[in-house]
Amino acid sequence: MNLGRPVRISAIHHAHLTHGATFRDAGDWRVPDAFTSPEDEVARVLAGVGLADVSATGKLHVRGESAAAVLRRMAGGEPPAPGRAARVAVGDAEALACRLADDELLVLTPLADTDAVRDRLTRTAASAGCAHVTDLTSGFAAVDVLGPAAPSLLARVAPLDLADGAVPPLGVVQGELARVRAILIRLDRVRAPAFRALVPRESGAHAWEALADAGRDLGLVLVGAAARARLDAPLSPTGGEGRGEAAV
Repeated sequence: MNLGRPVRISAIHHAHLTHGATFRDAGDWRVPDAFTSPEDEVARVLAGVGLADVSATGKLHVRGESAAAVLRRMAGGEPPAPGRAARVAVGDAEALACRLADDELLVLTPLADTDAVRDRLTRTAASAGCAHVTDLTSGFAAVDVLGPAAPSLLARVAPLDLADGAVPPLGVVQGELARVRAILIRLDRVRAPAFRALVPRESGAHAWEALADAGRDLGLVLVGAAARARLDAPLSPTGGEGRGEAAV
């Protein structure tokens, strides 16, 4: 019997179906590519706010008294302070290391690089002392809140101070979003301010719908992978949009 290749879907997949998303396969994940058109989604994000499901992003948890040493050995340089994130090179991949506590890191990776970064983290942790690596990619739902109205939208569902002075770019805060535990990262894109919210997978659909409902009067748009990649691409010399895959 040929059962075919298994396909992974996010906790928000069925909500995307109800909103008419078109999908594409990325690695072993099925991700929403567009809800209207990339051009429309980009324009509406730049004018207001949008939501993008980025649950397929790799999420690697490193915990233990040697967690910082693991990152130091693997990427070189000093790890970020607690409450901060930093972009780090891991071999040929770029990852985002989020320092949750003195002994705890969450490393986010592009989908295509998750396996390679996880393997390298695991090998480094084995020789660094007390540190343990857990792949939590399927354990968290992740949502990017993009656009100039992103802080206003988040203020409606998260009792956190997300002002520039409190959460600068690459700042990390932990608290609640729509009454569930969440990690929020200030992760501005090339062309739009943005926050990434990570919540337990079982709360992913709830958090998505809470954000969508709270943003209706802000002109909120749902954003697919195609538009998100364009938001990461600088304008070309002629003023048109660049192309490419979205960053972490």
